[in-house]
Amino acid sequence: MTMKYTIIIILTISTWTTCVGQELATIRDTVNHFEIGVPVGWRYGVPVDKSVTFMALRQKQNDQDVPRENFNLNILHRDEVDLNKSYGQFLESVGKAEGFKITDQGEKIIKNRKYKYLIETHKNKVSKEDMSNYVLFTNNDGEILILTMVTTSENFKKFKSLFDSIALSLSY
Repeated sequence: MTMKYTIIIILTISTWTTCVGQELATIRDTVNHFEIGVPVGWRYGVPVDKSVTFMALRQKQNDQDVPRENFNLNILHRDEVDLNKSYGQFLESVGKAEGFKITDQGEKIIKNRKYKYLIETHKNKVSKEDMSNYVLFTNNDGEILILTMVTTSENFKKFKSLFDSIALSLSY
């Protein structure tokens, strides 16, 4: 199954985009029908356990660097086709995290698709650090895409513009 999935997934670097001092390489997934910009130098792919559809991780820059920044993209199939209803169900689920607090939310149109967005803080289950997630959510006739960009709350302002660029690069 892993080999079959690896063969089916075709991730190609098709374009380079510059954003606030960080270049993005556009990755195309032809099986799941999305494209997204990944910061150059980040490691990316599909986890062996397939816990998410796609993920990218910032790599260590020096011996003192402790990278916490990453993003993951999930595509889920659900019976619910209404964006507002499915987003409400999503909020109910993620709202159970320890210390969960919404700091911003709304709607965005990205490449002619309507997304709900959410910026929230919560406690990391393992390290107990304060974390911030920037989430994009859409529902395409029951095919739900959730993009979650993650860093520590302390670093969120530093990475917000990069996360905005990654979000704007998304095509689904």
